[in-house]
Amino acid sequence: MYGLVGSALIGVASATSLSSLCTSDYVTSVLPTSADDIPSGITIDTSSVTASTFTNYSVTDATFWEDVNINFCEISFAYTHQNQDDRVVVQYWMPSPDAFNGRFLATGGAAYTINNGSGGADMSGGGSSNFDDVVILGNGTANWPAIYNWGYQAIAEMTQIGKAFTSSFFNSGDSNSTDLYTYFVGCSEGGREAMSQAQRAPELSTNHLAPAVQIQTHDYYPPVCVFETVLNATINACDAMDGKIDGVVARSDLCLQNFNVSSMLGKSYYCEAGSTSSLGLGYGKRDSATPVQNGTFNEKDIEVVQDLLTGLKDSEGRLVYFPFQPAAGFGDTTVYDSDTDSWTITSPDSNGEWVTKFLNWQNVTEMDMYGVTNDDLKMWILKGMNLYGDSLQTTYPDLSDFYNKGGRLLHYHGEADTSIPTTGSIHYHESVRKIMYPDLDFETGNDKLNDWYRFYIVPGAAHCAINADQPNAGFPRDNFALMIDWVENSVSGANEGEVQQICTWPARPYWTDNTTMVCQQNASSVSAML
Repeated sequence: MYGLVGSALIGVASATSLSSLCTSDYVTSVLPTSADDIPSGITIDTSSVTASTFTNYSVTDATFWEDVNINFCEISFAYTHQNQDDRVVVQYWMPSPDAFNGRFLATGGAAYTINNGSGGADMSGGGSSNFDDVVILGNGTANWPAIYNWGYQAIAEMTQIGKAFTSSFFNSGDSNSTDLYTYFVGCSEGGREAMSQAQRAPELSTNHLAPAVQIQTHDYYPPVCVFETVLNATINACDAMDGKIDGVVARSDLCLQNFNVSSMLGKSYYCEAGSTSSLGLGYGKRDSATPVQNGTFNEKDIEVVQDLLTGLKDSEGRLVYFPFQPAAGFGDTTVYDSDTDSWTITSPDSNGEWVTKFLNWQNVTEMDMYGVTNDDLKMWILKGMNLYGDSLQTTYPDLSDFYNKGGRLLHYHGEADTSIPTTGSIHYHESVRKIMYPDLDFETGNDKLNDWYRFYIVPGAAHCAINADQPNAGFPRDNFALMIDWVENSVSGANEGEVQQICTWPARPYWTDNTTMVCQQNASSVSAML
């Protein structure tokens, strides 16, 4: 795990240079030691301390940050939990004393990686930074300490230790002399981590910026061009429904109500030879060559596509999990088998690994998904919820503690996300509203909730990134600056550097004359998205 400390000084002699502080000896001398600063049962290994100075370090093309050059001290050290035979490594980046502004920023990771690319939390004792490497101790035995660490505990510990250490670092060992603003930023797995802290450790981090089996059940495998053509047709049909023709579907609610994929029946499709890439989340991704494809949409094509668009259902027709939005596209559909000159299905290793390692606790990374049914998927989902409800799940809607401690939550989700359905975030926001304001009507409850928890659907955006299928769609890049303004200055959305406004849920955007946008709200649009 790693934390970043903001780059106005609070009680620090700014004449002190970064290089004079960025030494192992100094870091060791100011490590937190009191029971108030270190969670019970934790011992910091002082022999593990490292400190390295970076000057004019360039950060460019980052999804969530503006380009910048920074000077900082990269510090890492390890700690252990009593009687757990583990080792957790934390890393902190400290700015120059003259740039420190009294903020502590923790950042989240992605997929099964415990952090993002800058540093690792080793919970295995052996050097791995991937949770799936340590989730089991052996066949049939879950590594529960590692599971709880990854779920939320180590994140909370990183923050508690880091806040005390930050204050101590800039104040010659006094861990109580600086009152820090505390933030957490993350997306995908990092977003889950942010939610875990809002739900389970609100006193530490109070401001958070946070299908193949379905095809198999039809025993019919359309060429991948079928799915690409449906996506393009959906974007073309639904683009103008928001009042602006720009290649971006900003009103999935209207698209759901007014576009039916059955209109593709009998139409032709054509795709040149190329290659396709499965999702895989970076650790199970597969690429395959595809031949020229041309044909006409038949009833089986339409049936398969409609099944994917309406969401996973069990054998009795009951919805198991939320579908993706209609213009989100189709990931992990069919692949071409050159040996048989036919189309088939595949699945990234991550899908089978979840079942083998996380549900069955077997040290197996691949699983044959042929023969798996929708009911099997439902069973696995329920089993995962039961096994990990108190560790990995972040669906708890009562944020009273977070609210009472002055926390603020900025939550956004790409409307064209193909990894995590947008509807899941909508449902969570709705759950919080109903729990926090049970006696208020929909509109009044949302107004109250927006005072401290704001949710945005980003039109056309993909999974934590811009969307190649809707390239004109924007993506919020400097949310941290907005969060700081909201928390520290009570300014909510000054629109500085704005490229395009995003509406706060439950409002949805609509343009007049293709240029002027208004945020409008009506019951049918909300109902369609829910």
